[in-house]
Amino acid sequence: MGGTADATPTRAQVRLQAMLDALEDEPEQTFLDSADAEHRVDIHAFGRNFVEGSESADDEGYVLVTNGMSDRLMPAPPAGVPEGMTRAAELVWYVRDLNPEYISNLRWLAKLPAFDRFFLASGHRVPMPEPPLSFCGFQTFFFLTPIYGPDARMLSGVTVDEGEAVATLTVNLISEAEYALVKREDGLGELLDLFDANDHPMVFDPQRISYV
Repeated sequence: MGGTADATPTRAQVRLQAMLDALEDEPEQTFLDSADAEHRVDIHAFGRNFVEGSESADDEGYVLVTNGMSDRLMPAPPAGVPEGMTRAAELVWYVRDLNPEYISNLRWLAKLPAFDRFFLASGHRVPMPEPPLSFCGFQTFFFLTPIYGPDARMLSGVTVDEGEAVATLTVNLISEAEYALVKREDGLGELLDLFDANDHPMVFDPQRISYV
């Protein structure tokens, strides 16, 4: 008798199903990584109206979600992983369009912690030597836990090989002055207060003015 194919879903399929369940929608587009990539990270683009119940086109955009970053655990910090954090994560970026620069930067960011051997969590930053986007002057990536519950819990039921839960982190870009502030003692809280005071938009605005 012939053998049967293994029907066990891949880790990427498990994560995608969790995204579908949480977002209650199919991705409008998927940007596949190279089939021979050593660390494969695909990116799913889910359409979203960011004001519930609104039919205004101005509120429409995309939730970009990586699928593959968590296949490689980030190294634990010397003092150990802080309580409530995990070494497995996928990235989320809220954008208005599907500019290829968003896709390439998001994929690069998803692979960076495993490649450069560093731990990434909410409140952490990745400064760049020059602006990573040709249409935005800010040059420091800034990561936060999603403020929208379904996005924060998107992969909460998914674990990786060592039992690590998979977290989601949103991608943001901040100015040089904001980066200088957030590096100071208590600077993170001060910057988040400025975000609140200025009604910082959920969807990335490449033309926003620095809050500092």
